[in-house]
Amino acid sequence: SNVENGGAGSLAVTNGNGNGSGANGRNGTNGKSLAGRKRDRSPAPPMPSNCIPITKKPSIPWLNDTTGMYKPQPPPPPPPQWQPPPNTNNNRGGSRGYNSNPPPVNHHQFYAPPQRIPPLIRLHNEIVSFVKLMAPTEEELEVRTRMVERVTALAHRTFGGKDKCQVLPFGSQVTGLCLPGSDIDMVIRFPQNNNNKNGKAKSKKNGNGKKAGEVVEDEDEDDFASSNPLHRFADAVRTEFGVRSELEADDDDTNHTDEIKEHLSYLEVIEQTRVPLVKFTVAPHDIDIDICFDQPHGPESAELMHRFMESMPPLRPLTFVLKYFLASRLMNKPFTGGIGSYLLQLMIVSYLQHRAREDKERGLGAEGKHFNLGSLLLDFLELYGIDFNYVTVGISVRHDGYYFPKGGTNESKRIFWEPSKAHNLAMENPLDPSQNVGAGAFRMQMIGRVFGHAFKTLLCHVSEPLEPTESILGTIVPPTEEMERRAAMKKKGKKRRSEDGKKNKRGGG
Repeated sequence: SNVENGGAGSLAVTNGNGNGSGANGRNGTNGKSLAGRKRDRSPAPPMPSNCIPITKKPSIPWLNDTTGMYKPQPPPPPPPQWQPPPNTNNNRGGSRGYNSNPPPVNHHQFYAPPQRIPPLIRLHNEIVSFVKLMAPTEEELEVRTRMVERVTALAHRTFGGKDKCQVLPFGSQVTGLCLPGSDIDMVIRFPQNNNNKNGKAKSKKNGNGKKAGEVVEDEDEDDFASSNPLHRFADAVRTEFGVRSELEADDDDTNHTDEIKEHLSYLEVIEQTRVPLVKFTVAPHDIDIDICFDQPHGPESAELMHRFMESMPPLRPLTFVLKYFLASRLMNKPFTGGIGSYLLQLMIVSYLQHRAREDKERGLGAEGKHFNLGSLLLDFLELYGIDFNYVTVGISVRHDGYYFPKGGTNESKRIFWEPSKAHNLAMENPLDPSQNVGAGAFRMQMIGRVFGHAFKTLLCHVSEPLEPTESILGTIVPPTEEMERRAAMKKKGKKRRSEDGKKNKRGGG
C-alpha cells in the first residue's frame, strides 16, 4: 500500500521468523489456503538493503516529565462486595438482606480515570519541548554564520569586490526558523548603477584606441559576470572548498587524520527552474547552501517574517513542527512540487489572522496569550487538509488577511488561475501582489490529503474515546536517531553550562 512519503509499491511486513507478508495481508501466500500443505522450512530470503530491522523500540526524544506523557496505569481494584448484616430479632429477613440497604460506596474512588494532563495540553507541551530540541545550538549557529561569511568573501573576490556585487542571506538563516538540516539561502545582487555607469563610459570612449579597448574589455568582463554568473561562481566554489579526494592527496605526507577539513560533497548548477541557482553541500557539517542571483524580495521577506513573529507568538513553534512534518515526507522542496519555507509561513500567518479575528468576535481577545499550540496545530491541519477550497479561493495576508476568488477579476485570473493546475494553492506575495508564491507547489493536492490524514490521526488521541499513546506529536512526527543524539548533546551542554556556572560562583566567592 502507498504511504505518505510518496513511495510506490507495497510494504513488506516481516514476522518473527523473517517470512514476508505482502500487501494482500495473507502472509505472502497470494490468497491460497495453507490447509494440507507441508510447512515451508526453507531459509528466509535475504532482507532487501532498504529494509532495516527494528532492534529496539524507538524512544521519543522530546518527551520529559513536563509533557504529561501517557503512562499505563494498573487496573483499578474492584469495589468491595456488600455483605448483609447478621440476623437479629430487630431485623427480620436480614439474613437474606431483604429489608436492609447497602452502605453508600464512592464508586469514583475506584473507577475514576487516572490523573492525567488533558490531551491538548499534553500536545502543547510536546510541541514546546520539540521546538527546544530542534532549535539550533550556539555551536551550530556559529558554524552557519562562519559559512555565510566565507561564501560572502568568496563572492566579493569572484565578482570584483563589494562595489560590484552585494551578498545577502535570507530565509531561515535570518529568521532563526532553521532546522538542523535547513539550507542556507543567499542572493548575490549586481547593483544597477554600476551597469549604467559602465554603459555610459563605453559609449564615450569607444573610439579612443587602445585605452578605450582596455575599458571595453573590463566592461565585457563585468557584463559577463552579471549576465552569466552561475558557472563562474560554481567554479569558484569548487576551487575554494575543494573535493575530499584532492584534499587527501595534498595531505598524504601529514599525519593529521583526526580532523576532517571542510570540503564539497555535492555541487550542482540548476538552471532549468523558475529560480536558477548554484546548490552545494559542505562536509563534514553537511550544510546545504543555495545561491541565487538578482532575485527580488529575498531579504525583504525575511524582514517581513520578523515582524509577523513579533506580533504572532505561535508562528515560530508551528513553523518548526510543520517544517519537520513536511521534511520527513520529502514535501518541503519547491523544485519537487513541495511547500517551501516562505509559502508555509504565509499559510500559517493567514490561518492565525483569521483565527485571531474569530476569537475577537467571540470576545476572547486577539493577543494570542490564550492560544494552545495543540489546538492551533489541529485547526491548521483541518483547514488546509479538509476545509479549504483550493480550486476557487486564493489567500492574501495583506490588510490583516483575507480570501479572494481566483477568477474574480481578469488580473487575478491571469495571475492565479491555471485550468491545468486547478488544485494549486494561490498565495499572493505580500511584497509583490502580482506574484503567486504557491505557483511551484504542484503537489498541493497530495499535500492536502496528507494534512487531512494527520488531522484525523491527532483527533484519535485528543478526543473521547482517547487512544492511548506514549506521544501524541510522535504519531505524526516520526522520532529519529538524530533526535536522540541532539537530546543527548543538549543534555551534556546543559550539564556543562551548569558546572561552569558553579565554578564561576566559587571563583567569585
